[in-house]
Amino acid sequence: MIEDIKKALLIGVGTTAIALEKAVEQVDKLVSRGKLTVAEGKKLTEELIQRKNKDISAEERETLEALLLEMNVAQRQDIDELELKVQELERKLSDKSTEV
Repeated sequence: MIEDIKKALLIGVGTTAIALEKAVEQVDKLVSRGKLTVAEGKKLTEELIQRKNKDISAEERETLEALLLEMNVAQRQDIDELELKVQELERKLSDKSTEV
């Protein structure tokens, strides 16, 4: 089912940020109706954004980034920083457990 939804949305996504915004809104609606899980919705949204990022102008990129910030979507840099912090904390916990 998700593949059919993805295909339909990808076909509908044009080369403008407005088309992407509309596609993301549709994904959100599908998630809220229970047609997609939250994880599937996030994955689909990320795929749409990646496909869109291939051929966008600087102005369109700024619009998309503003939209993502407004939607409070974690950026790759944020995730990478959190992963580093988790690894550091895990190392510290491991060091503490070997000391005891």
